[in-house]
Amino acid sequence: MIKLIALGIGTIIVFSLLLSGCNMFSPLKKPEIGPAGTPVETKANPPFTQRFISPPEELYDLEATAGVIFEGIIKNNWQQAEAGLSTLEKLWPQTKTLIGDKKGVNAGNEALEKLTIAIAGKKNTDSYESLTKFMASISDIGKSYKLSPLSDIIGVSNSIRTVSFYVENNDWPKAIAKMKELDSTWGQVKPNLESVGIFNKITATHSIVKQMKDAVDAENKGSVEEHVANINESMGYIREYYRGK
Repeated sequence: MIKLIALGIGTIIVFSLLLSGCNMFSPLKKPEIGPAGTPVETKANPPFTQRFISPPEELYDLEATAGVIFEGIIKNNWQQAEAGLSTLEKLWPQTKTLIGDKKGVNAGNEALEKLTIAIAGKKNTDSYESLTKFMASISDIGKSYKLSPLSDIIGVSNSIRTVSFYVENNDWPKAIAKMKELDSTWGQVKPNLESVGIFNKITATHSIVKQMKDAVDAENKGSVEEHVANINESMGYIREYYRGK
């Protein structure tokens, strides 16, 4: 009798532990509020079949337009910056209808609003910073297209614009620091961009990045500007090669 009772108690304990274990390994429900407010916004992963499709060509067009706007900003050619902004404002709604509610869209909306205000006020630094944030949001969107190098292309392009901005403003300490980041970024994404059809431009860009770093370290503005013009061409070829792929 004592053995049966002990066995029954043992069974109850094991069963209780099993139930407790199930609760331990069940997924936690995301909290609605934290100690300082609302948690970070999360987006559901797209269906598996949609994770490997090509990004809309309009996303590449946004990157091309960013170059037009940026050149207008650093050269204080506000007519060019406004023309580029007008193109961006037309492209963005079209793009959003194609990509849906992806992570980065809300940040893009906010950055574009600030960019519009900054360009209207002809504010050099604010315009550059808002453009950078807008393109960073496009890079985030590009990450959802797993087989596309779009995010990598934008990451490198944003870094190029950053170095160019600080060189144009003769802020050499920041230019040198940002050039180091560009060199590192390029080294990380280069393998992802390499393809037989565009390999020569990848090689050219690699060479330009190294030469550009030497020029920035030497605080040689004229040489940096020459290398930026060359990298504009090579990265433009890379962007157009992958557009639609």
